[in-house]
Amino acid sequence: MKVKFIILLFGLLSSGILFAQSKQSSKHKVVIQFNDADSVSQTRVLMQVENIRKVWSNAEIEVVCLSGGLDLLTKKGSKLSQQVADWANKGVAFSACNNTMVLRKISKDDLLASAVVIPSAVIELATKQEEGWSYFRGGK
Repeated sequence: MKVKFIILLFGLLSSGILFAQSKQSSKHKVVIQFNDADSVSQTRVLMQVENIRKVWSNAEIEVVCLSGGLDLLTKKGSKLSQQVADWANKGVAFSACNNTMVLRKISKDDLLASAVVIPSAVIELATKQEEGWSYFRGGK
């Protein structure tokens, strides 16, 4: 009887320790769709990034820019290029949709240095969600 009790107690303690470790190692991952050229929306999406990091300081964040939202990542269209660079230096990924770039005749040279070109925003967003990332549409 004593042996069964010890085994049961050991099992409970072990599972509690594993649960605590898994909670500590969980990392928030957020992917944000951004497709608005408006400068107010550009400001808002970066405020949303800031708000996430205020609560989850080590959250992994990717801002996926397509359509008009690609302006956030272009040298000519971004009103917030310094803030994009600052967030990129803090680990936030800024992705530019290549499909949008082709449609709008934007080259890699037209993008801010911190922008990463991805083949398709839609595929990137779907893949991130399949991998368990939280998704929302940023800006307005």
